[in-house]
Amino acid sequence: MRRTMMLSARWGTGLLVVVSVLGTSSCRRNRFPSRGDAAAVVVVVPRNDAAGPPKVLEQEPNDSPEQAQLLDINPDWPVRTVEGDLSGAGKGKDVDVFKLIVPGHKPDPSAQTGTPDSAHADEPRMSARRLALEIASGGGTALSLQLLDDGLKSIETISVEPGEVSGMPNMAGLPGRTYYFRVKALAKPGKAQEPTPTGSPYKLTVQLGDFEISEEREPNDGLETAQTLGLTGTADFAGLFGWQHDQDFYRIPAPEVASALDIELDAVEGVAAGLQVLDGGGARIAVGKGRRGERLALHNVTIPAAVADAGASARSLYVVVRGEAGHNRTQRYVLHLTLGALKQNAEIEPNDNPTNATEVHDGTISGFLPVGDVDFFRYTGAGQRDVSFEVACPSRVRGKLQVVRSSDGQVLGEAEAKKPRQSVVVSKIQSLGDPLLIRLSQGRGDGNPNEPYSLTIISAPSLIQKNGVTNSPSTLNPD
Repeated sequence: MRRTMMLSARWGTGLLVVVSVLGTSSCRRNRFPSRGDAAAVVVVVPRNDAAGPPKVLEQEPNDSPEQAQLLDINPDWPVRTVEGDLSGAGKGKDVDVFKLIVPGHKPDPSAQTGTPDSAHADEPRMSARRLALEIASGGGTALSLQLLDDGLKSIETISVEPGEVSGMPNMAGLPGRTYYFRVKALAKPGKAQEPTPTGSPYKLTVQLGDFEISEEREPNDGLETAQTLGLTGTADFAGLFGWQHDQDFYRIPAPEVASALDIELDAVEGVAAGLQVLDGGGARIAVGKGRRGERLALHNVTIPAAVADAGASARSLYVVVRGEAGHNRTQRYVLHLTLGALKQNAEIEPNDNPTNATEVHDGTISGFLPVGDVDFFRYTGAGQRDVSFEVACPSRVRGKLQVVRSSDGQVLGEAEAKKPRQSVVVSKIQSLGDPLLIRLSQGRGDGNPNEPYSLTIISAPSLIQKNGVTNSPSTLNPD
């Protein structure tokens, strides 16, 4: 059994800062920033007269949902902090379970008329309260925190290292529903976990608040739980990389005509983000990865028109935002989406394999190479021509250019930049009337999703025919 004096002595003043960040119901938070390179930061300013959230002690027995300790949320301060302690190890280790009933009435299921691809599919989630959980480990033991619904189905599970703080900042808590929070110790792989003399103390903080309209609501980590966004022209949406490898799925109704999708994701401190565009069946259309603290974008992604008499999956597409490395529970990302016409003289995604190569001719075309990206182009000139290719690389990209004959796969020329911002050139490739395949890649670890490269193609009628006979100028097509 635990006592207040034993537990309170183990906590430093640093955790008071965390609690003040959680208390958003009595704080002020900024709106989404305007589009630009500045990161979208959630600023939380505590009230001058704000006191700490009410604290309660864990009460045993509470090691199962049937014995779960009820946490009463006070409307005047919708935050509760529980001080608990886990004892034992191995099969006999302690598990603490708490429950919360979200104030309000359950929505009427008969009133939900949305279909999987309609704008009303998320109606229950749109009426949800913002449920924020935070777990802090005060001892030498790693802990896990699991959120379960009223059917005891796991919604999300996170872990926290000894002496660290972790949490779930934006879970959707439906009014009238009961949620369970399970806390247990994690044994290190390959080692038997031994209890410390003072046990495994922890603090669990639970808060109820409100979502902004254009804000992510967890769980949305897969196709089945994707959050539907209405998109006409442009839209901005905000979310959080709440834990390691957090990924957020957004469902967008497919356009009535073939279009292009541009996606920009503002930088978040300490997080290397990833972006994906999936078709209605979950197949990947485009992908991009960024570096820690770097803005990420996908440009000119081809989106086919919706097929009216097809299934629901053919009338939707998905945008996936993923934390590839790092997480940040206090700084939101802002997702900028623009749906419009395909841009001319620009690469068309997807073009990461020969089958989807972007068709090009003489002139200049621009494109982007995020980390790990490869772009393919297919050149078809009029007749037999000598063709030269030049790629001007942006910063952080050491370009690799390769030209291949499509008919037999023969490499006709290649060049590689030794440092970023260099141009790479492959000159006077004889097309012999066959299409040419251009492969543009980059050095290991390179990538720049925000600064474009340019590919310039210049050709002239070839002096050598396919059969090796010199052409007469009078028989050539004009250039």
